[in-house]
Amino acid sequence: MINYAIVGGGRLARHFSKYFRLLEISHNCWTRDRWSQFNTFDLPGAEQRLKETVSDTDCVLLLVSDNAITTVLKQYPFLREKNLVHCSGSLVVPGVAGVHPLMTFTDRIYDLDTYKKIPFILEPGSEFARLFPGLPNPSFVINVEDRARYHAMCVMAGNFSQLLWKGVSDRFEQQFDLPAAAMWPYLNQVTENFIRSPGSALTGPLTRNDRQTIDLNLNSLNGDPLQDLYTAFVDFHQHESKQNAIPEQVKLEQLI
Repeated sequence: MINYAIVGGGRLARHFSKYFRLLEISHNCWTRDRWSQFNTFDLPGAEQRLKETVSDTDCVLLLVSDNAITTVLKQYPFLREKNLVHCSGSLVVPGVAGVHPLMTFTDRIYDLDTYKKIPFILEPGSEFARLFPGLPNPSFVINVEDRARYHAMCVMAGNFSQLLWKGVSDRFEQQFDLPAAAMWPYLNQVTENFIRSPGSALTGPLTRNDRQTIDLNLNSLNGDPLQDLYTAFVDFHQHESKQNAIPEQVKLEQLI
């Protein structure tokens, strides 16, 4: 069994540590002193603590912010003696295996079933079963040159949806005196519908090509940044509809 060291003290590090504990996987943890307000890893005693943390480990997980990964490696070059893993979705770091967990991580710790379902996205040449033989998670490989675009899509799907939902919830409360919770059943069902049937989950005026309702919606948003967002989604839907449209010749052949 592999012994791991987790470098970092943020959300992802805490989730990884919890997952390892649930599966009884041996690991040590290292983070800079919490009292420090400076973005530096060169604190008194930090190097010695790190050496002790990784001394008996086979694999070191660099679970720090993207811009700190190379800083840590430059600050503590002895880490290069270990098998190294980072979990950035977009970075490519020579000599460090990129293993991105396709999941959102909040301050709330998850249960074991949730952790087991997390897919991991790897670079060519990396084997999930070799890096994490004790984890049952699904894994996939994408080309190195696709990582930035892949991560951009993850950011849009997960984080941009959160920004939109928060913006709409705030307007419910501030403009209509409606509780934000009034939207929760709707959002829950929207998510469930997409998971069950992505191709038919979309509803509303865009699917009906209801230009009158779309124009009313847009006019009501004058002066609100959401108007530009609405317009962008209309344009995006039109583009995707054209891309996915069945050619007329194919339609005729299907009818014959």
